[in-house]
Amino acid sequence: MPVRPVWGRFSVADARRALVALAFGASMVACACADSYGEFPADKTYSSVDAPDSYTPVGGTTVRLEFVDDRISAEAGCNRLFGTVDTSQGRITVDSLGSTRMACPEALMEQDRWLTAFLTSAPRWSRNDGTMVLDNGSERVVFAET
Repeated sequence: MPVRPVWGRFSVADARRALVALAFGASMVACACADSYGEFPADKTYSSVDAPDSYTPVGGTTVRLEFVDDRISAEAGCNRLFGTVDTSQGRITVDSLGSTRMACPEALMEQDRWLTAFLTSAPRWSRNDGTMVLDNGSERVVFAET
């Protein structure tokens, strides 16, 4: 009677089947996560069109975001913000933002501070039909490709 190699109470073949099933399951989870926010389009510019239940921009201004490679630049009516961005895993992750230092009316300076805080809060992003939504759990801004 031949002796079967075993691994604990399971055969090597059982272990291989379990490993294949685990790898397949992990890939399905990864695919499902990717589909929930879509592919992030580099080299695009967006302008805010709505901010329901969020910060209300100063009259006559919009928030503008531009993504080029792994860089982000943003404007909200006064200074230009810029930095390195990671858009993986459905989040906008910015470690720190640099800024120009123009003096503007206080309302626009406050808007710059809000935008800095919002972008550094790692908001989730999603895209659909030319729009992008950023949502950090307490604030949500809708952007359109320009």
